[in-house]
Amino acid sequence: MAAESDHFDLQRLHDLFYTCHAEDGTICLDNYVNAYEEISRMLKLMGTVFGFVNSDVIEKIGILRDYRKSNIGDHYKTIQMMIQYEVDNKLTNCKKKASGARTLLRLHRALQFVVDLLQTLKDSDEHDKMSKLTSESYYRTLSKHHPWIIRKGVDVAVYTLPSRKHFIEKLKISNLETTDKLLEATASMGHRIFEVVEKIYSDFDLHQLP
Repeated sequence: MAAESDHFDLQRLHDLFYTCHAEDGTICLDNYVNAYEEISRMLKLMGTVFGFVNSDVIEKIGILRDYRKSNIGDHYKTIQMMIQYEVDNKLTNCKKKASGARTLLRLHRALQFVVDLLQTLKDSDEHDKMSKLTSESYYRTLSKHHPWIIRKGVDVAVYTLPSRKHFIEKLKISNLETTDKLLEATASMGHRIFEVVEKIYSDFDLHQLP
């Protein structure tokens, strides 16, 4: 997908989330990855705090795009198709190459953090510190997948973040009066996608992929 801008756009993320989830309940992998390109821009706004997460996100986006371009790309049109194909062919824990299931799991875990943070921003006051809001979202979600050394690094790095007010200004929302509604709508759509993918991984018992 060609980026419309190098800057994060909350409305664009909302729209991309909307395109992910088809009426039949499937999650389009291309649109999911497109949404993650926008999430990557949001993580960049947070500076070095989640630089390590964003580097991983960029790598995982590339892996999934390569699968879609490959000679087996038709099996990767939706997340459901991808997981079923890799389970059927015993590819989920492949040692030679990162599987689609393993790659997506990392993005899936980070999505829970992103969705939680968007909802936290909506529920907070404009003078709240991003350091506090981000830390709370991180410890509710992504921290459980990180070792102690990374968690402690995040504890220190969050204090470089600006106030909520200044962070919202960086989101390039054209109509600030609709900020809370857009944050809530985007978080809601992201959560819906998270729940669908969470169930897929639970149904196939894939949450513990290395």
